[in-house]
Amino acid sequence: MSLSPLVPDHTLHYALLGRLRVSRGGADLTPEPPKLAKLLALLLVRAGETMPGEKLMAELWEREPPRCASTSLRVYVSQLRKLLNGDQQASPIVTTPPGYILDVSGAVTDSREFETLYSRGRERYFAADFQHASDLLQRALSLWRGPVLEGIPGSLDIESFAAVQEEKRLNCTELSIDSSLALDRPHEVCEQLKGLLVQHPLREPFYRQLMVALYRAGRQGDALQVYRRARRVLKEELGVEPGPALRLAQEAILRADPERLQASGMTPSVH
Repeated sequence: MSLSPLVPDHTLHYALLGRLRVSRGGADLTPEPPKLAKLLALLLVRAGETMPGEKLMAELWEREPPRCASTSLRVYVSQLRKLLNGDQQASPIVTTPPGYILDVSGAVTDSREFETLYSRGRERYFAADFQHASDLLQRALSLWRGPVLEGIPGSLDIESFAAVQEEKRLNCTELSIDSSLALDRPHEVCEQLKGLLVQHPLREPFYRQLMVALYRAGRQGDALQVYRRARRVLKEELGVEPGPALRLAQEAILRADPERLQASGMTPSVH
């Protein structure tokens, strides 16, 4: 049941897939002071877990924490609570020795939304429901506004969280492209794949997908040229030959064998 427009929405919305954003009912609550923003980011990437005060101080003061660090941390936590609480009685930041927990069970986070849509898209893809899969995967990718927690200074926890999320984004992108290819839309993904390969020149699935897309678009020679480029880059950068999927795709194109091309990776054919 949808909320009446007269009923205020007290749900906190956290956005991590890009610059940090926090809002409630359309009001922007994003903390501006750098240390306050970093503290919230640290609590968010470990949401539901206790973040020890000592670890938070080490992260907030990247060098040696000052003598007043413990007092300053309590002040920052108090400021965050005031910012996030609104007119709610219970704070989402809970003190629990030896530190603090951010409770996001009643909140909306774009990273969780992304994972839900991505998971549902995967399910539909492997059920051969490619149109539904494509829609879900595109919705998942549309949540991304830039690098995870862009602008928040270095932290091992944040960097680790960002690396995991980025890998999921790339996997989601690959599956979205495979869905488009399964729907026989090779022209739609060719330019996208060329851009992705500029950003990720060592990611073999993007080469395979571009080969498939070009071949299905009637550009067999260009598809084979992509293989040669992939082989050169992998040899120069890593000293290795292309993997089995790329080699199988090349053989299938040389033999004009669609069934063998389908076997080279995840991309099925609707024909």
